[in-house]
Amino acid sequence: MDATTGSGPLHGLDDIDWRGLAPRGEEIPDLLRDIAVGENTERKAERTVDDAVAALFDIIRFPSPSYTAAPRVADFLVSIACDPGTPAEWRSRPLSLLLELLVPSATTCVPQRGDDSLWRDEIAWASGTDSEKVREQYRAWALEAPDEQQFRKMRVRVDAAARDDGAALLEAELGVYDAVLARTADLLTLLDGRDNRRGIDPPAEWACYVLAFLPGAAAEAYPRLLRNAGRPQDLSRPSASSDPYAAARQMAHGAALPAEEPADDLLSAELFALGMLAPADDPAVTVSLAHEMASGHLYNSFAAAVAMVQIHGEKAPQECFTRIARGGRTKPGYRGLFGDAWPHCGETPPEALGFLALGRAGGRGLAERLAVLPDALAGAEGAVRADVAGAALEAVMGPRAAVEEAADPSAEFDEDTLKVLWELAELPPQAWEDSALGATVGAWGLPEDRDDFRAFAGADDDSPDEGGAVPNGSAGSPAAPQSGQPQPGGLLGRLFGGGR
Repeated sequence: MDATTGSGPLHGLDDIDWRGLAPRGEEIPDLLRDIAVGENTERKAERTVDDAVAALFDIIRFPSPSYTAAPRVADFLVSIACDPGTPAEWRSRPLSLLLELLVPSATTCVPQRGDDSLWRDEIAWASGTDSEKVREQYRAWALEAPDEQQFRKMRVRVDAAARDDGAALLEAELGVYDAVLARTADLLTLLDGRDNRRGIDPPAEWACYVLAFLPGAAAEAYPRLLRNAGRPQDLSRPSASSDPYAAARQMAHGAALPAEEPADDLLSAELFALGMLAPADDPAVTVSLAHEMASGHLYNSFAAAVAMVQIHGEKAPQECFTRIARGGRTKPGYRGLFGDAWPHCGETPPEALGFLALGRAGGRGLAERLAVLPDALAGAEGAVRADVAGAALEAVMGPRAAVEEAADPSAEFDEDTLKVLWELAELPPQAWEDSALGATVGAWGLPEDRDDFRAFAGADDDSPDEGGAVPNGSAGSPAAPQSGQPQPGGLLGRLFGGGR
């Protein structure tokens, strides 16, 4: 059956005026066809599908003018991934591209969860207001931002609003969210079935990543994500009736598995998604995550501890921070542990996103959060590294909007502040230039020139990284172990997980 005329995943593709929808829109249908038919080709043609994904991303990536077509594309990507005729090994391709479209600026999504209603009100205002007034207002909001997450969000808005089609881009970003939100039930089906949960890049993992950034789907998604959490992780696990945590889950959600059906092995990505979506007032979530923290599974224990901090913030149990700190001293280190559960969204590596997310705890666990900082800075580049630096400075020096004068060179800083200053001072010159770190530290009244900043921070002049490349990890935090699989860089590395 022709998928564009029958009931296949591309049904209705040719009914859309793609050329009128966006610049280069006429290229989109054939690229979607290449992605959809990939499962019917020989293995030697796999690169063709990868090339189609990369080409489509280049056309509609935010904030390119053709991003206005992204909401329609997102709907087709969900259909391709969820279609019964799409083999499991191919589903990660459309899902990875979907994540890139849904989360063009991941650093704006943590540590606090988004509010759908406020976002809709904002876009309605921006769409009905003179474009120059919109730009001026976004710039003012950026200057007045009460915290770094709001500053990051307004910085992205300023960049989009400055373009000729700024209002359309802002509307399209919300449009992608709504298009994916409407397909929540379909995405949840990808969490079922052994084929969806196995392999290097299982579809269920990517579905978790997508669902995690849909706060409007939390009520529907988190009970399903909770189904495997807090259960023994082997095929001989007890039935739901003998699991001491099943009763709490069943009472809260009615989501426990039938007694005769063994649960699937838990994916660490499910714990990440729970941390992004689950409420703090559901005891079943807290009990299940506590069980995972004590499970003895290194990666899941760490992911559960971070999820607990995301959910409970400053009220998180101290044991969470203890286990996070302990994870940093293991062989995988923070890069390996965050990389196992957290996605690589756009230019934002997992450890950088995780570092920002730990800000949910406010002043709690500051020492553990700063322990993640070296890896977060080393793995990030450009604006993301500046985002990490800004969040670290906020943690020890307060919000940038409260700074009224230059920092006093004779002032005595506490140990945590000195740690942040020294970590920034040790970044090589190229990192400062590429990431515009000078402008970031200057917001706190600190010297914007790297040499002056180093002198201010009291950094040694004989840094081993002077003029060199940013290291892959700090001396006290080993790099993530290599899997033995090819590690592609760039877009494909992000999309298909090779860079994690």
